[in-house]
Amino acid sequence: MNAIKEARACMKALNETQRRLGRRLRCLRRLSKPLVLEDGINRLPDDVLAIIFEMTRHFNGDGQYQFAVGVSHVSRRFRTVALATPSLWTIIRDSYGENQIREFISRSGRLALDIKMPRNSRIESFLKVVKDTSHRWSSFEIIDDSTEYIMMELGITDLPRLRHLTYICEVELSTFNMPRLSQVEGWGWLLPAGSWFPSQLTRVEFHLSEDDDVIEGLAKTLHSMQNLQDLSLKLLHFTGTEFVPSDRAAYPNPHSVHIDRLAISILGEMPGYSELLSDAIMHLLPSTVELSINSIRPEMLLFNSEGKLLFPCDTTIKLQTPQPIDVMRTLADLLRNCDSIKTVHFDTPMAKGPLEWRHRQLDHNDWERIRSLYHLRFMNCDEFTEPEIEALTTKLLSSEAENGVQSLEVILCKLISEDFLLGIHDEVGDRLKWTL
Repeated sequence: MNAIKEARACMKALNETQRRLGRRLRCLRRLSKPLVLEDGINRLPDDVLAIIFEMTRHFNGDGQYQFAVGVSHVSRRFRTVALATPSLWTIIRDSYGENQIREFISRSGRLALDIKMPRNSRIESFLKVVKDTSHRWSSFEIIDDSTEYIMMELGITDLPRLRHLTYICEVELSTFNMPRLSQVEGWGWLLPAGSWFPSQLTRVEFHLSEDDDVIEGLAKTLHSMQNLQDLSLKLLHFTGTEFVPSDRAAYPNPHSVHIDRLAISILGEMPGYSELLSDAIMHLLPSTVELSINSIRPEMLLFNSEGKLLFPCDTTIKLQTPQPIDVMRTLADLLRNCDSIKTVHFDTPMAKGPLEWRHRQLDHNDWERIRSLYHLRFMNCDEFTEPEIEALTTKLLSSEAENGVQSLEVILCKLISEDFLLGIHDEVGDRLKWTL
């Protein structure tokens, strides 16, 4: 008992010392930070400073403010470095007026240009200014029904360096030459049926809602993308009646097209649409599946009425939902449907705790499948309790559990303390990881 008291007293003294030293260090950092920052910048070679500028400009997002303009007004040295760095001037926006646009084009050298189209009546005047650079465009936006017509009238149809296209209206594109186009982002519309270029696309993102009335054509569009590597679907409020898919005999074989990533975001319920969506993507075999589902019963959008998985998957699946969900039953069902899954991530703030399996018993085969995983992560699972985590680690990580999970991660779960996890770690070792 005396040893325990002495250890507690030592720990209390160490904690107090740590608190005082921490406060002193924070004070010293506040005082020295301006001097350290100025000295550090002065010591940086110009080429390193240019690299920092290039990396930082991407944080600017799609706002009207140009990072290059701001950084070139800081000091004479910053301006010299900025003007000698063409990549800082490659984003061309209509918000700068004709003279500044021409200045940006001049400073960008011969690099590829990202063209940000105006969302107003200035489309034609803007295109006239940038017309002579169309052979350098690497990204472009079609944000109005008249854009294609104006481009054809101006003779802007040859876009040899265009890689990324964004559109928010119906597009036809048959008269455009875009041999390097590989990425498309579409809002409210699919790509035109029978187009020549879907087969060359490697990355596609569609934002669709029921009002767009295009979901029935999704399968035909996706089946034409033979080189697809990354597909993202963001679906909003599909609440209509059930649809019967068209001729399934013409569909590619299930899991016959390997891709790197499939990301699907669903907001709202999808009665009658989930099977239609499944038909459109079941030919894919993605290495990683990322699902974000904000529906009252998210598991209803994971499995059909027969308990079959509605989404194709190979090795990794990540599920995020703010709605209540039984993660252990969901995990067991996922592994029962797809034995190739080796990594599962749950980001589920309202998930039922792992002890739910006591009420909805998982059998021996379910636990064997779970133990066969390489990595299992629970993130933001705010209803998980320490007894539940302890029971789960005993099942999956104890020395008695042969060939257990290689890595069990507990990330930002509010009811789980550091001291508790340290105690469990002493028993199960480094296979248990956490961030609090």
